[in-house]
Amino acid sequence: MYITVEEALALPAMSGAILLSGEKGLSRKITSVNIMEVPGISRFVKPEELIITTMYPIRDNVELQEQLIPDLVEKGVSALSIVPLSIEKKIPSVMIKQADEYAFPLIQLPLNTSFNEILNPILIQILERKQIETEYRYRARIIDDLLQGKIVSRPRLISLWKYFGWNLSSYFIPAVLQTEKEDYHESNSAMLQYISGVSEKNSIADTIVADLDDGILMLFPYEKLSKETKQKVREVLGQVSEELQDSWIGIGRDVSDIMRLSDGVFQARMAAKIAQKVPTFGRIVDFENLGVYRILLDLPDMSRNAAIKHAYVEEKLGILVEHDKKKHSEFISTLQALFEHNNNLRQAAKSLFIHYNTMRNRLNQIEDLTKTDLNDPETRLEFQIALKLASIL
Repeated sequence: MYITVEEALALPAMSGAILLSGEKGLSRKITSVNIMEVPGISRFVKPEELIITTMYPIRDNVELQEQLIPDLVEKGVSALSIVPLSIEKKIPSVMIKQADEYAFPLIQLPLNTSFNEILNPILIQILERKQIETEYRYRARIIDDLLQGKIVSRPRLISLWKYFGWNLSSYFIPAVLQTEKEDYHESNSAMLQYISGVSEKNSIADTIVADLDDGILMLFPYEKLSKETKQKVREVLGQVSEELQDSWIGIGRDVSDIMRLSDGVFQARMAAKIAQKVPTFGRIVDFENLGVYRILLDLPDMSRNAAIKHAYVEEKLGILVEHDKKKHSEFISTLQALFEHNNNLRQAAKSLFIHYNTMRNRLNQIEDLTKTDLNDPETRLEFQIALKLASIL
């Protein structure tokens, strides 16, 4: 684990520090801190170290002073912090110039600064981040085991979730963030903490976040679903999306039984993947709004693929099939005739041996039952695909 030079400078212990040059290197990582008070410092340093020194051993050696920063940069050192020997003893201008050239942070600490005053707070910060990172990894492993079906015992799941204080009685709105950035995993704990913080500010406490292989999983808990709850979730996701550019967020259907979490997460992953491929959806997409794209995505899991197709047919045609069974309304055959005759109502009515007005009346009833508009090309396409799928499933 690490903190950046910029984050180190923001610590209270560094309040008196001055960044002399090398501002472009503030994103360099610090994984350890070292004190060097010997000639030839560069022989003893390691990559990603913050070096603290008074430069006493080379105070009068201009040649070694000029070679110090190039050597440290070559060794992968993160930054150099210098405690001046006296008010009169200035840091050489050549080092300040070199630090800018190499984008290598050169920091001046207050006179008479104790090395431990700097070393300990930075190491403590790194250690705390390591502990947080370990806990997040353990959380992710539990959730990943649940998603992969490795946890099948509800009592075992309850004991694991109680360890983290998670509420199993809650319902959850699952969301998955995916990004093309290859390095986002490196700062995942900071992003997970950011998401939790944003959720709390939007009055969504106890949001569960986990860094999975293919993105960040967010589980937003609620006791009673309402428009206000969904709006709060949307606001959180909007802020998260702005914070992590080049990202896409998918939202799955609500999860009422945590043992079936994989269904909602699968839907969220699918929505995020489609959002990435179809820009017109925007960067935050709800699975409910994917329409026909749900079945167009090529899925490696054939059982999931079949389940999605069945669900799609049921969603689009289920109410019409049930109505036909109970009322002999012939809505399915009416739609088939409509599409077979290229949406020509008169020809469709003729093929069914019914009056034009009967045809019109049936279509109106179909629109009322399904809450759709058959004049919308997208709606017609969804019905046509559902009918074709129904014929082969």
